[in-house]
Amino acid sequence: MVAVETPCIRIVYYPESESLLIKWLQKPGVVAFREAYLQILKVATINNVIKFYCTDLSCIGALDREQETWLNLEYYPMVYNVIKDNIYAAVVFSEEHFKAIVSNYQVASPAAQHQFINFTYFTDLEEALFWLQSIKKGPDTALLSAAPRPFN
Repeated sequence: MVAVETPCIRIVYYPESESLLIKWLQKPGVVAFREAYLQILKVATINNVIKFYCTDLSCIGALDREQETWLNLEYYPMVYNVIKDNIYAAVVFSEEHFKAIVSNYQVASPAAQHQFINFTYFTDLEEALFWLQSIKKGPDTALLSAAPRPFN
């Protein structure tokens, strides 16, 4: 079910897995970026608190430094204050973006890490969604799953 759609973003809620897919459709400006993430938080807390997220960046590439800084310093603490629990985030990159990240990897500063967010990175959307579904079912299911299956 599409919860929000703008020229920049499509937010889809999957009730059976209690997860959100955040698909970036075009590179947002600063204001659109912040508004989109505030919409995500609103959708995530309307009925039940959502703890499973998939962010697809494959159409827009890397976030810029200002966007990353805002997420780390303002948005993620806001999320924790609202959700007050661990969340799981699958992040999908294009192959090229993923290779660039691996090639230029730098250890993040401890101040930029948020222990309540469990990030896992993918280059395939279906694999990312399957991982979230597996995590929801339980950690053993996620580890023992042999092959990705379509997201229900």
